[in-house]
Amino acid sequence: MQRSDFIEPTGNAALQSIVPIGHFTQTDQDYNSFAQSKIDSIVLPTAINKVATQTTTVKCNGKSVKIHAIQTGTVAVKKSHITNRTAHFLTPIKISLDRHFTEFMPIWVWVIEHPEGNIVIDTGENANVANPGYFDPIGKLAAAYSKKNFKFKVSQENEIGFQLRQLGIKKDSIKNVILTHLHIDHTDGLKDFKNVEIIVSEKEYKNPSGHFPELVPNWFKPKTVRFQTDFVEVFNEAFPLTKAEDLLLIPTQGHTKHHTSVLFKTDECDILFAGDVCYNQEQLITNDLPGINVSYKETKNTYEKIKTYAKYNKLIFLPSHDIDSGQRLTNKTELEVR
Repeated sequence: MQRSDFIEPTGNAALQSIVPIGHFTQTDQDYNSFAQSKIDSIVLPTAINKVATQTTTVKCNGKSVKIHAIQTGTVAVKKSHITNRTAHFLTPIKISLDRHFTEFMPIWVWVIEHPEGNIVIDTGENANVANPGYFDPIGKLAAAYSKKNFKFKVSQENEIGFQLRQLGIKKDSIKNVILTHLHIDHTDGLKDFKNVEIIVSEKEYKNPSGHFPELVPNWFKPKTVRFQTDFVEVFNEAFPLTKAEDLLLIPTQGHTKHHTSVLFKTDECDILFAGDVCYNQEQLITNDLPGINVSYKETKNTYEKIKTYAKYNKLIFLPSHDIDSGQRLTNKTELEVR
């Protein structure tokens, strides 16, 4: 079984227009019974049980910089997320009909103790996602779809706010929170970052895919940014997140229409915090496109750009749901393009 494959719902309006109503007639009691039986039948892989916060140190502009890989719980989804690629508008139907779940995958958040201030990349999941009524605000159809097709294992101790406190990283030391895109497993930890500057691509914010504004805090008003052209090789455009211009937001479209990643250029190597470009590194290497994308064409183009960049630069590639991402970070294992 492949380790990767995560996608959030595609939005209530889209679901109403393309998914048969019969797939969304379960009551909460039906759902709870169904979900519990599924969860009970799956044993978390030993490797997942052992995954915890992992930290490494790199040199950046001559200074030592700590990077933390923080697992904010785990998620399991339908196998159709990584297999049986089909037209985007038909994918929710295929997923809903699929009776087979993947194994549980980590939900990574990345924290860089940068000299200009601590930077958090994505915010992970929160424990409330397991509550029966958590998805109710997004509408009956989308809520039922979400309950049927996703399983989470998240405790309060997994949440990013708790883990930052355990690391001794205070909220007022955080310079920015960077969101690669607006799916719930990347935004559900926002509740711990009130009054912290949150950055997201302007295009992703204005034209998201599968974003549920009902599930983000009502104070969420991020700083939206536009890319500058001819800023970084291969990708051709980026937005500098630091004055030193060693941390860049870059476009990596496909999973969502305007998905982004964060490129950290250190003295030793470059590190790409890749969000949901794919769900494990092997998919990138073998050109195995995930089962769900807004655009498979754009994902393929993103794959090619990343691999081209890796040919000419030492690059560590870190998708958000790859069980090996934390270990690759601590071992500084570079992407080898075949």
